[in-house]
Amino acid sequence: MRTIRFISLFLFLIFNFINVLTLDAEEIRFIYCSDLHYGIKRNFRGKECETYKVVDEMLKSFTLLYSSPLPSDGGAGAGTVFGEPDFLICTGDISNRMQKGAWTASESWNQFKKDWIDALDYPVYVVPGNHDISNAIGYPKRLSPERDDASAVGIFNHNMPMYGHSEIEDFNYPENSVRYSFVRDSLRFMFIGMWPDGNMRMWMDSVMTEDPVSPVIIFTHDPVEADAKHYTNPNYPYNINAVDKFENLLSDTCSVDNINKLPEGNWSRFERFVKSHPQIKAYFHGDCNYNEFYEWKGVNGTVSLPVFRVDSPMKGEYSSRNENLLSYQVVCIDTDNKIITVRECLWNKDGLTSITWGEVKTISYK
Repeated sequence: MRTIRFISLFLFLIFNFINVLTLDAEEIRFIYCSDLHYGIKRNFRGKECETYKVVDEMLKSFTLLYSSPLPSDGGAGAGTVFGEPDFLICTGDISNRMQKGAWTASESWNQFKKDWIDALDYPVYVVPGNHDISNAIGYPKRLSPERDDASAVGIFNHNMPMYGHSEIEDFNYPENSVRYSFVRDSLRFMFIGMWPDGNMRMWMDSVMTEDPVSPVIIFTHDPVEADAKHYTNPNYPYNINAVDKFENLLSDTCSVDNINKLPEGNWSRFERFVKSHPQIKAYFHGDCNYNEFYEWKGVNGTVSLPVFRVDSPMKGEYSSRNENLLSYQVVCIDTDNKIITVRECLWNKDGLTSITWGEVKTISYK
């Protein structure tokens, strides 16, 4: 009887060891967040807190994931312990726009680097948001200081040199646009600063023409239907000014002449691009600051693109008022079965740093 038990235990351990090896070979796991907005304050757990204090609690929740089982929801990795992520992705607004006493972009980048890049034991992939770029190039309203390109430069220098670009000292936009990609387990991760505007689409097309096989998932700051104000001013002299209020963050000239109108012409161009590039399987973004999983059909209803919008720890549309809704996304990719499961991870239930699972969505990228 003792021998049988020993053999059973031995086989159990061998099976689980093989299972772990297989899991490592077949799955990609990462954390996705956005819109950190260093340098402002919010009410958090009964008192006014700086960003770094809120972020510190969010980062503590990452370590809880190392021993937390994923829900048994039928998605990739269901029922297994999440473990340490392969990497982390943040899609911008590291700094807050430098108004109303907010930190400078320099202070914000230094704190972000200390909290994230220097402290985490896995790669951090970053793209800039509209606040990072506006701090570098100016804004329709006065900033203080008027220019600080530190977060824009820092984001560029953190990831772009790994993909053949030299580090920069000063930010020249759009010459220094952030755009890079890598392939892992036959899946391409594509990182785009701000939004897939015309300049970005040219680069994306060249990448996908060179590699027409790998499915693509996009990480960027703006939603698929970017705000009119982010496009280039269509009104003479086409600059950033307090009257028109366009921010000139995207290379495309806005298809409408007023920031309160819907730039459907710009959205339609991206819709045509997605339709002509069926390799694009999913789109992840921040900016609007709440958790949402949705299908983008395009302006003309010609596409069906899975989109994942993520919350912000400081400016959440809903989590700024209800701390129980503070969240980020945990992503598991089963590269054998070619499915991506995105799970909302609520990290501050009842004012405690914890892990609670919210919404979940699984898509196929076959």
